[in-house]
Amino acid sequence: GMAVGGATAGAGGIAFPATAVAVADVNTLDDYEEGTFSPGISFGGGTTGITYALQSGSYTKIGNRVFCTGKVELTTKGSSTGDALITGLPFTIANSNDALSAASLRMADVSFADFPQAYGVAATTTIALEEITNAGTRTTLVDTNFANSSFITFSFNYRV
Repeated sequence: GMAVGGATAGAGGIAFPATAVAVADVNTLDDYEEGTFSPGISFGGGTTGITYALQSGSYTKIGNRVFCTGKVELTTKGSSTGDALITGLPFTIANSNDALSAASLRMADVSFADFPQAYGVAATTTIALEEITNAGTRTTLVDTNFANSSFITFSFNYRV
C-alpha cells in the first residue's frame, strides 16, 4: 500500500512501524500498538516472597495515550513492607501534571477505609494505591492492607 509517514495503508487497515516514527504535526496519528504486559505488586519498592496466581494485562496505545487493563492475584503477599504499588505498566507515564490519570479498581481481600483510589505515578510504570475516608483523609495503602489472597483488577489510561 501507500506509505504515509512510516505507516502503510493496506487492504486490512493502516500498519504502523514497530518503532514509532514521530511526526511533528499534533494532528497526525503516528503510533498504534496492541500488546500484553505482566502487572505485579510491590510494597515499599520490594517484592520479597511475593507469589502470584495470576498476572495478566493488555493494552492499546494510540498516539500518546495508553489504555490498559490488568489483573494481579496473589497467592503469597511476601515479607516486603511499605507503600503498595501496581507495577509493570507497558510504557512510562509522562512526567507532567497533565499526564496524570486516576485508575479504576476492583479489589478483593484488600482492606481500606471507606473508599479505595489509585493514580498513575509520573515518570514511572506504576500505579499508587490509596484509601480515603468519608471525611476526606487520604492515606497510602501498605502491605498490612493486603492478604495472601488479595487481588486487584484495574483499568487505566494515561499519557506517555
